Amino acid sequence: MDVLHVIHQFAPESRGGSESYLLDIAKRQRAHGLDAQVLTGSMHARAAIELDDVEDVEGVPVHRVHRNDLYFDHHTKMWHPEVEQLVSDLLQKWRPKLLHIHHWVRLTCNLAEIATRLDIPVVITLHDYYTSCPRAFRRRLGNAIEDHSCQRPLSAESCSSCVPVYGHEPAHELAAGVEIFADHYRAEVALARAVLVAVGSTADLLAAMTGMPRDRYEELPLGYHPRFTGMAPLPAPSSDAPLRFAYWGTIGRHKGVDVLLHAFRRVHEQRPGRAELHVLGEADSPKFAAELEPLKDGLPVTFHGAFDAAELHATAPHVGVFPSTCIETYGLVLDECFELGRPCITSDLGAVAQRGAIAGVASRAGDADDLAAAMLRFLDEPVLWQQLADRVPGHSMSREEHLEALLAIYERAQREPAKEPVFQPVPELRRIMFLQLQRETSLDKIRNHEGPV
Repeated sequence: MDVLHVIHQFAPESRGGSESYLLDIAKRQRAHGLDAQVLTGSMHARAAIELDDVEDVEGVPVHRVHRNDLYFDHHTKMWHPEVEQLVSDLLQKWRPKLLHIHHWVRLTCNLAEIATRLDIPVVITLHDYYTSCPRAFRRRLGNAIEDHSCQRPLSAESCSSCVPVYGHEPAHELAAGVEIFADHYRAEVALARAVLVAVGSTADLLAAMTGMPRDRYEELPLGYHPRFTGMAPLPAPSSDAPLRFAYWGTIGRHKGVDVLLHAFRRVHEQRPGRAELHVLGEADSPKFAAELEPLKDGLPVTFHGAFDAAELHATAPHVGVFPSTCIETYGLVLDECFELGRPCITSDLGAVAQRGAIAGVASRAGDADDLAAAMLRFLDEPVLWQQLADRVPGHSMSREEHLEALLAIYERAQREPAKEPVFQPVPELRRIMFLQLQRETSLDKIRNHEGPV
């Protein structure tokens, strides 16, 4: 085996962004003659740790592991000793030339450590902020704007008030859980021969939040496959027709779609008839979809539902609006927006702000008034649209260029000797003692105060 990819979930069980990226990469690697396979976790637990028979997913061999415990996404259950043993046995049996880690959730937190013990070089791609946040997305509990994008360092002091809880844990257990989480993922990143992020802003934040040196992170943009080849270029806006703002992608609270609807109401009230809004995509929950319905009452807003590239092109947006209230790590919608030749409005957070700045304007994340002001600029400043449209960049790195760069990183990782890690692995005894702590506080919650009977 040339490369074993490890991820938390995978097709056909799940087809999110990370899974779709990995499926494309693995298929392309196999087309180049590499024996690339996937080891994945599962959202479905079983009575015992179980490895499914190998499954062919669009030509890629996939090995799916099921855990045997409750709440296995919880940050304090990241280590599973039996999954550790299973992974170790599999790596010894398969002997891949390289382990490429995309996520740890639903498996075990010490994948790089296991591989390093077996002299298998490791490459990590960070698709989110999980190594710096037990909630994964650096989004704190609460509704305040500042809660949408947590900029606190990973520590017990910063995170104990926000981490997911069962409800019975004392403060010292919550603190211990955060600290062992932090130490596990610092160690994993430290052991890798290469740690890849899609944009520099992700690396900047991760380094600041975890204490991991910035030079441990390497920028590799995601490869983009053009969506609109063969379709006619879209026309510029006309002064005698409404300006068409559009959002497309997952419709979730973290994407700021509710903020967009509030902002557009302000735009419509101040410049009636001058603009319309199109929203393409499906809501991530029926509850959030129901919340959005009254927000569009009386407005020139069209919800298109599920869509493809042809429908997005037919909608002919003039300005793409992507007001994420979470800290994005890339934002493929910007590649689509720029391929259409359109400028954008983004939030001021993370990758969308960094990547959108070249041909767009930013507004304060979660602030409907500030977003409305940005949208009004396109109505009140006639030259703004063309100025930004003239700055729309050409295609970003292609999928083939991305693959070539990734293969070069693989070659380097296998050729260069391992360096002394800046953070050491968490001792097994510390893991066991944390499990002991969890057991004792749980027993204290349910115990008969007169003792066992």
